[in-house]
Amino acid sequence: MFDPLYNEIVTNTSDLMVYLTRHFFIELVLPLSIFVAAMLTLFVNWSWIPISSTDLERGLSLEKVKKHLYE
Repeated sequence: MFDPLYNEIVTNTSDLMVYLTRHFFIELVLPLSIFVAAMLTLFVNWSWIPISSTDLERGLSLEKVKKHLYE
């Protein structure tokens, strides 16, 4: 079996297991973890983190950004 992603030939069982494990993590686990991290950023209430008044004046808060996304 030829692996076009890594340009190598899979010839035995151990190579096949490495191939399947590598593709499982690269094509499933990595994108899923990035998606979960993005969703946590949007949906978790981050207001418990203390922010100074100068930081509040300097930019939009996460709550305002969420309101703009949901509108």
